[in-house]
This record gives sequence, C-alpha cells and structure tokens, in this order.
Amino acid sequence: MKRSFMRSFIRRYKFVLLFWACLFLAAAIMLSRHNGSMPRNSVTNSSGTDSATRSNAKAPPKMEPLPAPSQSDKAAEEADVANAITSADVHYLASRNLLIPVQGVAASQLRDTFNQARSEARRHDAIDISAPQGTPVLAASDGSVIKLFQSDKGGVTLYELDPSSRYVYYYAHLMRYADGIAEGTQLRRGDVIAYVGDTGNAGAGNYHLHFAISKPISPHGWSGGNPINPYPLLMRK
Repeated sequence: MKRSFMRSFIRRYKFVLLFWACLFLAAAIMLSRHNGSMPRNSVTNSSGTDSATRSNAKAPPKMEPLPAPSQSDKAAEEADVANAITSADVHYLASRNLLIPVQGVAASQLRDTFNQARSEARRHDAIDISAPQGTPVLAASDGSVIKLFQSDKGGVTLYELDPSSRYVYYYAHLMRYADGIAEGTQLRRGDVIAYVGDTGNAGAGNYHLHFAISKPISPHGWSGGNPINPYPLLMRK
C-alpha cells in the first residue's frame, strides 16, 4: 500500500515539476524575443515611430531674418530711382537740338553702336563717329567744360556739362584740344573744342570721335553716370 502511494506521488511530482519547467522556459523565450526587438532607452509610439530615432533626426535649419537695410543702402536706392533715365530726360535733350559733334558729318553717316559689346564685358554706351584725323570736334550744345582728362581707354577726353547741370556730354579719342579750351570754359553750340584722333584704346589709325551722354549720379559728377543713347537725338537733324 505504501509503495503504491509513493509511486503515485512521485509521478505527480514529476508532472508538476515538468509543467513549471516548461512554463518557465516559455516565459524566458518570450522575454528574450521581446528584449531583442526593443532596444534600450527606446519607446515606440502608436504609429510605430521610434522616439529615439526621431530625437536623433536633424532639425531643419532656422531661417535667419534678413537684416534691415542701412541708411546708406536706402540712400543709394533713392539715388538710383532719382537718377534713372526717364522720358522726361529724353524729351529735354531732344529740345536742346543737339548738333552732330564732328564737322561735316551728316545724320545719314551715323551708326548706332550704343549697345555694342566691348572688352571686359562692357557695353559701348556711346556712338563712334568716324572722320579723318584732325577733323574739328564741335560742342553738341551750349554748356561748360567740367573736366579735361587723360584716360587709358578714352585717351584725350573732354567732359561738357549741360546748362541744366543734369547731363554731361563726353568726347573721347581726341587728337588734342582746341586753343583756349580749359576747365571752366563756357561753350556755345558749334564751338570747336578739339580735333578727331585715335588716342586711348581706339586703335592706331582708327580715327573717330567717341561721343556719349550721361546723367550724373552725384551732383557735379562728370563720369560714371547713367548713359543715354545719343543716336536717336542726333538723327533728328
């Protein structure tokens, strides 16, 4: 009787022990899988996005506000607007009845070279009037000699200020000035002011007058103004 009872107890004990061992092993396997799929210090939200990955993503660069324009920038912009070429400028110059500034040259001989390209990515901003060496150069309008200048590109040059003080007439590649011409000399339309040459970068033997009109950017300025095409103004003759 006792032996039968002991055998039954051992069989039951082995079954319970085996059950708990299997349960422990299953729990260990599930815990191992769970730890392998979830890295430490990482939390996954309901949409499946890893918060650790999100925190390591680069934030978009901050857009810095543009600096406010300085007083000098504002002044420059206002000057550009004030000195822009308008129809009023062209109308005024047309009313001046400008003279073709080379003696003996007719309007039919003129060529519009204002927009032609020049070296160093420059635009011509003038017209070239061909004539034999020494041909008299004439004042295109009443005015005054504001500057006599020796230029690398223009050679012997003369700048004439219009009576309105708003426009400058530019004569370049001159052979020489006429007698009596000096800075401050008052000019009358048609006065001989110089003679056609090939000085500066005109090219040896390429005798012509480089004639330009500009609207100075600064008061009493004589160079670097906004250019105005002389061709249509001279073709009215």
